[in-house]
Amino acid sequence: MTAINARPEVLVPDTATAWDDEFTHVLWRAQNAVHRQVQDALESLGVTATQLGLAVHLDDLGPLSAADLSRGFRIAPQSIGTALGRLEELGWVERRKMPANKRVVLYELTELGVERTTRGRQAMGGTNAGVTEVLTPAETQTLIGLLRRVTAGIEGPDVPLTSTRTLPG
Repeated sequence: MTAINARPEVLVPDTATAWDDEFTHVLWRAQNAVHRQVQDALESLGVTATQLGLAVHLDDLGPLSAADLSRGFRIAPQSIGTALGRLEELGWVERRKMPANKRVVLYELTELGVERTTRGRQAMGGTNAGVTEVLTPAETQTLIGLLRRVTAGIEGPDVPLTSTRTLPG
């Protein structure tokens, strides 16, 4: 009786390519190293990179709903809600009902939020400079383009966040 191997063939990476040299491993290591730098830079503000990113978009675009931010960042609505809740606790954002549809809650930066977002942008500027100091400006731009292409290949193209909602002044 001949046993038939019912398991599909398992693809084995080229033996010349060690685990540490695989793209996903190198990207993971770089992401962890950068993440540590970002955390250190934002520690004094008491926010995460995600929270600062939300604040930056609110600063750039004006009031947005949690659903808008969730779609734009491709982050679960619950995670966005938690991040916005933390920003609200810190006094960075406040909620208001959308005038045209009272069921929609919009988030906007407070004066403190604008000031802290500016400090966060400055901190991240220094972090970007430190992280990319081993690259030329052209290499940095090439790497950004390649990483965007990888991301788009996995998630699809970016959907730009836009604010079409306005709050009364």
